[in-house]
Amino acid sequence: MNRTLPRCLSALVTLLGSLPALAQDPAPGKGPDKEIAEKIETLKDVVLDKKFARDNEGVQIIDWLLEKTKAGVDEKDQQAIVKALDGVFTAGPKVRPPEKPELYRGAAAALGYCGVEGAKVLKNVYLNKRFPERKEWLPLRELLLKYLGRTKDESQVKFLTKEARNNHEAALQAAAGEALGNFDESKEPIRKEIVGELMVTYGELSEKAGQLGSQNIEAQNAQDRLAALKDKWNTTLGKLTRQNFATFREWQDWYNKNKAQAW
Repeated sequence: MNRTLPRCLSALVTLLGSLPALAQDPAPGKGPDKEIAEKIETLKDVVLDKKFARDNEGVQIIDWLLEKTKAGVDEKDQQAIVKALDGVFTAGPKVRPPEKPELYRGAAAALGYCGVEGAKVLKNVYLNKRFPERKEWLPLRELLLKYLGRTKDESQVKFLTKEARNNHEAALQAAAGEALGNFDESKEPIRKEIVGELMVTYGELSEKAGQLGSQNIEAQNAQDRLAALKDKWNTTLGKLTRQNFATFREWQDWYNKNKAQAW
């Protein structure tokens, strides 16, 4: 009988027993964070303060929640954070005056890091009649579009494209076009769809702007609109195509030659 075999087996068992397990049960989730819940409750109180006296405190809480979000939180905590940020815009009977937008600005910025769920809230706030299409709300509405793009939620591309092409406010056209630059890592069909849509409106405005004449109001309006959006749109087109041009004519020449190519 070979006496070395049991010894070898014994040594092997000892060796395997000393090695870390190759397959382990996944680590349990963090679970809800009590401090997050407490901060959210305080933020609710801030939002409901009719004198808006605690808005600076609210901004600090939102910043804290944003840092938590970036670091990674439990799924239920994430849902609670998005709901609380939504409440900043929709809770309470009173809307903060346009000249005191700090809490709204902070919430919009934070929602931009909340993915698909954050995108839903930002779009709904943009469409909410609490923040109507009036000049005093224009800066906030620009930010809502900007941060909507930052969520990188591709289901929002058509909405942002529609705003970029059709909004009657040049500043919102510019903001929506800028927001679309966040989809520079999307697959080629999405990038090409955005570029194709922007090129149509860019071309229409450029053609009208070129119809010079002292009495041509449409040409002057087109020139003013181009001045407001051209730089932001050029930047977005550059991100989506990996090219760099400054005028529609240059973009058109490149696009006509390369729209059927891979980029």
